[in-house]
Amino acid sequence: MQDENEASRGSETSLAKAIRLLPIVAERNATGVNLSTIARKADLTPATARRLLQGLVDGGLLSFDPYSKIYTLGIGLFNLAGAPGSPRQFDSLRMNLRPVVEEVAALSGDTVYLTVPFGDEAICIDTATGSYPISANTLHVGSRRPLGVGAGSAAILAAMPPDRRDRLIASHREVYGRYGELTTAEVRRMVAHWQSHRFLVNNSMIIAGVSAIAVAVFDASDTLLAGLSVSALKTRLGGKRRKDVVSIMTGALERAGFKT
Repeated sequence: MQDENEASRGSETSLAKAIRLLPIVAERNATGVNLSTIARKADLTPATARRLLQGLVDGGLLSFDPYSKIYTLGIGLFNLAGAPGSPRQFDSLRMNLRPVVEEVAALSGDTVYLTVPFGDEAICIDTATGSYPISANTLHVGSRRPLGVGAGSAAILAAMPPDRRDRLIASHREVYGRYGELTTAEVRRMVAHWQSHRFLVNNSMIIAGVSAIAVAVFDASDTLLAGLSVSALKTRLGGKRRKDVVSIMTGALERAGFKT
């Protein structure tokens, strides 16, 4: 195993090695970290680590104090994290809804996602896992999907003004086909279900055997903010339990001052 690891490290590109240095610095960003520690943690020679670190400093991703010889994260990295479309752009909303996400995951036992609209897409900005995690998961924080793809994204789409909603569904007609068995007709079915019940169900359209239930999230003035979804094995989201899960979501949102 050691030989395999050494061979793997030997075949690493300079870019891959440099990327490995970033989390080492990030873990110690509050106090900063020196060259010898970084090199030791990354299993690199000091000379190699110094060369890679200098490239990161030159690119603005790291900062180096020539007096204390300490490296910290650079302003360029924070600027990238806050770029349009980055989950960090929605930190305020994410923090406000984090207790809801955690409560729903704890009470339902399933995986919870918080998704926000961004142009013609939806971005996952938070997630929490309950006691029954799903392994077949393709949605992570930072994942972007066309509006209508995924339960939370579909709930956002369903809550949009009719003209914009219909335009988006029409424009994504070909795109939907790239996601499992999802079709325009299925997206319209989910939208219609939300209009009648204020929640919708994605019945294993994207990942076989995995279903999801979602509600749209509004603030007190009825401004659409996000989609909140619960994803689980299809066998866990049938019949009466759907209503139970929806009740958990709406209850947690109402206690936090949000509406569905």
